[in-house]
Amino acid sequence: MSAKQKILSCAVEELERAGVEGFSLRAVGAAAGCTPMAVYRHYRNREDLLAAVGEEAFAAWKRRIDAVRSAGAIDWLRKGSRAYVEFALDQPARFDACFVLKTRVERLYPEDFAARKSPVITLVMDHIRAAQADGDLAPGDPLELALMLWAELHGLAMLHRAGRFTLERAAFLDLCARCVDRMLTANGGGQSHMRGRA
Repeated sequence: MSAKQKILSCAVEELERAGVEGFSLRAVGAAAGCTPMAVYRHYRNREDLLAAVGEEAFAAWKRRIDAVRSAGAIDWLRKGSRAYVEFALDQPARFDACFVLKTRVERLYPEDFAARKSPVITLVMDHIRAAQADGDLAPGDPLELALMLWAELHGLAMLHRAGRFTLERAAFLDLCARCVDRMLTANGGGQSHMRGRA
């Protein structure tokens, strides 16, 4: 791992530990085993490093969603939903950099999403449109349906992070699957392929 990559990795962890307000190049440098001036050689300032953290986290999330393989639009929405929850469980620092903390690279509703600046939300909307065209989802604004799905999953993930569930991983993923099923069924979808794959 290069010095720049190590600094970036430590910055992700520091952002989760301290939040944006407490985030400092000095703390990141200490965690990476280098001086603040060494950090400045790779990143111009605090904001530059924050943006790099956000970009790295979004890239990790995009790699995860790009790995989803499905048999159709509804299947993709279910598997993509599972991927989101697994990202929250497996990579909490990067999840927070994407969806909880302000890193200056997050996309904002509605302009960024309507302009297709969010690769993942764009994929979700495209699969919603495909499912609607196939008659598997009822008509409706694809962006608003994508936000409904995202809000449901994000809420469950954050409640889990807050310790509000005593469920083991497999049982929690099953619960998330049932919630996704209910949302899709209410909008014209069928049964889930998410359960039982912990």
